[in-house]
Amino acid sequence: MIALLRQVADVGSSEGRKWAEMRIHLIASKVLAELGVSSKLNAEWDFLCMLRDEGRRTAEAFLAANEQNIGKRSSIDLDLLLQQV
Repeated sequence: MIALLRQVADVGSSEGRKWAEMRIHLIASKVLAELGVSSKLNAEWDFLCMLRDEGRRTAEAFLAANEQNIGKRSSIDLDLLLQQV
């Protein structure tokens, strides 16, 4: 959705400029992506701890790879992502 809005935004308007200049980052985890729908109902402590730990590992890996981009540019190409849909 954001990728589409950025493509049609009128950069001449203040609102369009905000969309066009927006920086987007993707923090993704293969472990979490592979979880099934039923995991949303899992409230077991060990599972919740795994989610917390995986989130921390993923965030640390993202920051190590993209720290220089934060506040400067997107770390993901939304136009390329949109083409894949």
